Amino acid sequence: MIRKKTPPASKKKKESRTVREKLARILEIPEEIVSDHPKITSIGRKEVFVENYKGIIEFSNEIIRINSNYGIIAITGKNMKIREITSEGIIIYGDIDNIDYVV
Repeated sequence: MIRKKTPPASKKKKESRTVREKLARILEIPEEIVSDHPKITSIGRKEVFVENYKGIIEFSNEIIRINSNYGIIAITGKNMKIREITSEGIIIYGDIDNIDYVV
């Protein structure tokens, strides 16, 4: 009987990396620069910057839902407004209570 040798779990994880992640590693570029994962930066409870988004699903003074490649980002609070919106990111400000990730 011939047994097939299975690679260790750590090797499987390395194999599951995307081409972008592999390229970033080879070129010594931080992975967050080339990945399509959303990056969320919170400045206190007054401002949130969301990068790598796909679109806005819902917008009101109390909730903003943003679509990303990895699910929906829901930001809740009061008196929320969009300060700036570009193809790279969205800046939201107001009295922010919560940031949720909905997969």
